[in-house]
This record gives sequence, C-alpha cells and structure tokens, in this order.
Amino acid sequence: MKKFIFSSFFIFSFFLGLGNITTEIDSLYKLLATSHDSLKAEILTDLSWELRNSDPEKSIEYGLEAIEFAQQNNDYVNYIKAHSFIGVAYRILGKYSEALDYYFKGLELSKQYNDKEQEGYSYINIGNLYIYQEYYNIAIENLLKAKDIAEAINHKRMLAYVYLNLGRTKMLKKEYDDALVNFKKALDLRIELNNIPGQAVCYKYIGDVYFELDQFEQAQKNYDKTIETVDKDSDIDLLANAYVKKSFLYFQNENYQQAMYFADKSLDLATKIGAQLLIRDAYKVLSKVNYNLTNYKKAADFNNKIIALNDTLFNQQLSEKIFDLEYRLEKQKKQAEIDLLNKDKTIQELELHRTRSFNIALLMILALLAGTFIYVLYTLKQRRQQNLLLEKQKEELSKINATKDKMFLIIGHDLRGPIGNLRSLIEMLLDDEEIVNNQNLKDVFNVFFKSIQSVSDLLENLLLWAKSQRGELNYNPEKVRLNTVIHKNLQLFKTIADYKNISLKAELDSDYDVHVDVNMIMSVIRNIISNALKFTVSGGLISIRVSPLGKYHQVSVSDTGVGFDEKTGKEIFEAKNFYTTFGTNNETGSGLGLILCKEFVEINGGEIWAESVPDKGTVFYFTLPVTSENK
Repeated sequence: MKKFIFSSFFIFSFFLGLGNITTEIDSLYKLLATSHDSLKAEILTDLSWELRNSDPEKSIEYGLEAIEFAQQNNDYVNYIKAHSFIGVAYRILGKYSEALDYYFKGLELSKQYNDKEQEGYSYINIGNLYIYQEYYNIAIENLLKAKDIAEAINHKRMLAYVYLNLGRTKMLKKEYDDALVNFKKALDLRIELNNIPGQAVCYKYIGDVYFELDQFEQAQKNYDKTIETVDKDSDIDLLANAYVKKSFLYFQNENYQQAMYFADKSLDLATKIGAQLLIRDAYKVLSKVNYNLTNYKKAADFNNKIIALNDTLFNQQLSEKIFDLEYRLEKQKKQAEIDLLNKDKTIQELELHRTRSFNIALLMILALLAGTFIYVLYTLKQRRQQNLLLEKQKEELSKINATKDKMFLIIGHDLRGPIGNLRSLIEMLLDDEEIVNNQNLKDVFNVFFKSIQSVSDLLENLLLWAKSQRGELNYNPEKVRLNTVIHKNLQLFKTIADYKNISLKAELDSDYDVHVDVNMIMSVIRNIISNALKFTVSGGLISIRVSPLGKYHQVSVSDTGVGFDEKTGKEIFEAKNFYTTFGTNNETGSGLGLILCKEFVEINGGEIWAESVPDKGTVFYFTLPVTSENK
C-alpha cells in the first residue's frame, strides 16, 4: 500500500507537469506529512536515495529525518539504509570522512541485525569510497566481501554493483582488459534486471576505458548511450560526466565549438550539484579550447580557476585522510582502554587469589605445625604463579608489538598517498616553463624534490621492513624481464641524477629473463641506485650491467663515488647495525635499504655482496635465478 501511494503520486505529478523531480519529491513529503511515523521513515529513506545525485544536501537532510523516525519505531531496515544513503550523499559532495563514518555505522548495524543485503551494500560503499581515495587494494578486499554475500543470497542487483566497482578499480590501476570484463558483466546483469539508470552508468565507464585506450569512436558511442539512457532529472552527476567526456573527444578532433558546447553544459550541471571534480574537468576543456583559438585571456582565467580548485581539492583530501587516520586511531584507543580494564580486573583477581592462598597457608602452619613443608609448597606455588604471570606478560607484550606494527602500517599507507601526490606536483612544476627559465626557482624545487624522494624512499623501506618483521611479505615468483625492471628504476631517479649532474647508464647486451618476485627485485634495484646516487659526487657515473652465470644472472651496479673501507663493508648488510651516514649532498638515510636488499635477494634464491675502494667507487653485486627455459 505504501509503495502504491508513492508510485501513484509520481505518475500524477508527471501528467500535471510539475517542476523538476526535486519539487515533486518535496511535494510528496508534504502530502504524507500526516502519515504514520513508520511510513514516513520509509518515504524519507527513498527520498534520500532519489536525491543523492541531483540534490545531495537535501538527501542528507531527509536521511537524518529518516534515522530519527526509524529509531522511534524500531524500524531497523530503514535505520540501516538511511545511514548508507547519507554516506553516499556525503561522498558525492566530496566529504569522504563523513561518508566513511556513516558507511561504517551502517556496516555495524547490518551485522548487529543480521541484514545480509545491507551488509553487502555497506562493503560496496566502503570499497567505492576507498577507490576515490586511491586505496585500491583495501577497496578490492571490501568489494570481494560484498561479492561473496551477493552470490550467497543470489542478489543480482548487488552483484552488478560489485562488478561495476571492481571495473573502476581495474581501470584506475590501468588494467583495462580486466576493467572491460567487469563493466560488461555489470551491464549484462543490469540489462537482465531492466535497470535503465544502472545501464547508463555502465555505458559511461565502458566509454572511459575506450577513452583511455585512445579508441575514441567506441568511447563516443558509449557516451552517447549514456546520454540516451540516463535520467536527466535525477542523475545529474552522471549526465554532467558524460557531457565533459564528450567535450574532451570533440577537442581531440579539433571540433572546438562542440567541445565548448558540451563543456558548458557539463559546467552548468556540475555547478548546480557542487561537483568540484567535474567543474575542474570542464574548466580544463574550456582552457584548452580558448588557448587553441588564441583567446589567451580566457584560457588564463580558466587556468586560474583550475589552480584554485586544485588547491581546494588537495587541502580537502589531505584533511579527509587525516580525519580518517584519527578515526581509526580513536577506535584503537577505545579498544586499548577496554583491554586495560580487563587486565586490571585480572590483576585484582590474582591479588585476591594470592591473599586467600597466604591466609590458608598461615592457618595450615598454625594448625599443623608443619611450617617447613608448607613453606616449600607455598614457595613452589608462588614460583609457578610468577612464571604464569611472566608468560602472560610476554603474551601481552607480543600483542602490543603487533598493534604497534599494525598502526605503523596504517600510518605509512595513509602517508603514502599525500607524499606521492606532492612528489608528482613538484615534478609537474619542474616542467613548467616559468620554473625551467628561472634557475633559482629550479634549484629550490630540485631541493624539494630531493627531500620528498628521500622521505618517499624511507617510507617505502619502513613499510617493507614492518611487513617483513610481521611475516606478511608474500613471495610470488614469476618470469620477469630484468631489462624492463632496470630501465623503470633508471627513469625513477632521472630527476635526482640530473640535479646532481650524475650519469645513469644501463649496459645491457641482450634481454635477460629471471624467475623472481618483481616487487622485491624492484625494491632491491631501487635501493642500490638510490644509495649510489647518495654517495656519488657531481659529474660521476653510475652504470648497471648483467652477466649470465649458468643458472643465474649476475647484476652489478657500479659507481664512481666515495666508496668505503673493509670494516664498513661487513657492517652494511647486518640487521643489528642499521648502518647509515651522510651522502655527498648531506642526504640522510635509515640504514634499512641494504638490509632489505639482502633479505629480498636471499628470498629469491640469490646472493648479494659489495666491493669498494675508498675515494674510487663501489660495485654492488647480486645474483638472480634465470627462468626455466633459459637454464
């Protein structure tokens, strides 16, 4: 009956030609103002969902009202839904910390009330938000949990959402073939369910993949399908997204009038709902079009708007990540307080038990005059209790260390994104014409880049070391083209090498394939090259060679740096030392790099050593097993 009233009003409003969909929904709310509270909770929840894209602020308002009515009537279904829908609205507004807070509350409630459907959607929402924050591995973990639930309860609509978001994750990781497979699975399910708005979303993301693959004709077809099928009143965010993508395509084809037309349409819609990322993308197209049409003033105006938006978005994202970290630390703090209370209770029980034992022993001594025998028994009992207490303290210490390591990994992962963004921003600035032509600015930004690179290297090494100590490093050997790994690392350090006027050279006579874990070997080569750059003076040379040695390939990294003596050579690979010193430009290090190199090379079945002469240079050698076909 409730659904009948809701649907009938929409049909009636449509034929009367009322204003936009937001006005119709507001009218529905007023019409049912006198309805029963349980009906209000359901309608307000539906209103919150329907308005998430067209008016997210209003969506949040209705969602909060729905929570209030649902609590009053013990309506846990709409109580859970309202939390999730409010989180979606906050996510569309770019307020990720608020979104995550409501998502986790929705997940907690769905588990409390054993609502598997909402539990699955909560995992999807959390995974989706982590995609926006570029935490792709955590996003996939949550999406796979939702996939298990959807398959268990045969929920095709939920499964379509899972495939859609897995496709987005793969696309952002540039795994375009896997992305297309997941998007098409989502599209097939939504066609089967006759979910027209959901099909529009799939067409848009399929278009995005083809756009990234430079298959512009296929991209254009899918964006056109998006515009044909999208609900232009309620799904404004998606429509604006499709418009801005079409404007990019027209710009690629030098059809500037059409590019400006669709960019303006996207800008109008994005401004209406406050979607800052879409506003920025529209400004980018308009800036490029005006620049190519020699309207340089307009192009400059749009560029200034882009810069202002980027600053706002960067500060907002940084604040959101800090809030997220504080949220997690607060949860850990509360758990630690609970553990401490439990520990105090245990200690009190032990104290009470010890007191009772002493009293019993004293009575036995007085009663039986067997002091010596009782004393021996009491001493043995006390020692046993002390041993148990020491064992328990040891276990508590292990738990504390594990918590510390886990917190360290969380902090490290949350810092990796901002540091990577800052490094990319400095690299972009170093390519800016104004900075390239100003030597003072160039030197300053080079110093910034060197510092950020140093912090980034330290963070990566610390994360790897923490995982190693926790036994969480996964060894996944595969066939790897060693030449590719070497060239990637040389490209990574090109900016620092150019700043120190050091030549980086790879002397590779042929293609060399090895059977190793590619991530571990990337870390080994990266740390050795970073070390060589640190201790090589301006005008020096760093070269990499590979030599076949039977079942192994020997890699050598030589530099013309300051070198070291025999005593130092024995200390640099010892984990107990963490040996470190200053580089030629006062660069600092943690001493972890070479220790990790030794551990990773040995895990992959090789050996590592160094040969050096003070003031003449150093050569680091390590061996790696070749692939089976080359043995």
